[in-house]
Amino acid sequence: RYIEGNRDHPINRGVLCGKGSAGIMTAISPARLSTPLRRTGVRGSGEFEAISWDEALRIATDRLAAIRATDPNRLALFTGRDQSQSLTGHFARMFGTINYAAHGGFCSVNMAAAGLYSVGGAFWEFGEPDWEHAQLFLLFGVAEDHDSNPIKLGLGRLKARGAKIISINPVRTG
Repeated sequence: RYIEGNRDHPINRGVLCGKGSAGIMTAISPARLSTPLRRTGVRGSGEFEAISWDEALRIATDRLAAIRATDPNRLALFTGRDQSQSLTGHFARMFGTINYAAHGGFCSVNMAAAGLYSVGGAFWEFGEPDWEHAQLFLLFGVAEDHDSNPIKLGLGRLKARGAKIISINPVRTG
């Protein structure tokens, strides 16, 4: 099973990355946890017991309260995707820790940063690049294969009509 893109979408024309296509598995995977677990054996033994959501929340609340009461900076938060970084940062500031960060996914952080520093916002805030009329397209620190599907489709259109593409990249690319 997989998620299918919308071929009529004006930007990505229904093209999804592998992670997007397989996204349904986050909901239907037989390996998905359906209840909180508490470790019963030594770390790494794989021994757990199911506990209630109320008990799991009580354990988390008690542990966080003890950290916050003594030294909030003992808590460090790291998110795996850029989309939740603002929520992580807000929670961390309210908790009292300065120790929070997130990595950027290839999907969007590089484009958002370039947009912020060049035109004042991520390109999806202002619409997409002018693929039909651009004569020169600059990529700063982004390999073509590490970009989003709309950019890949747009680059294909630029190449097809002979526009010049310049990639300024600290890593040697083909």
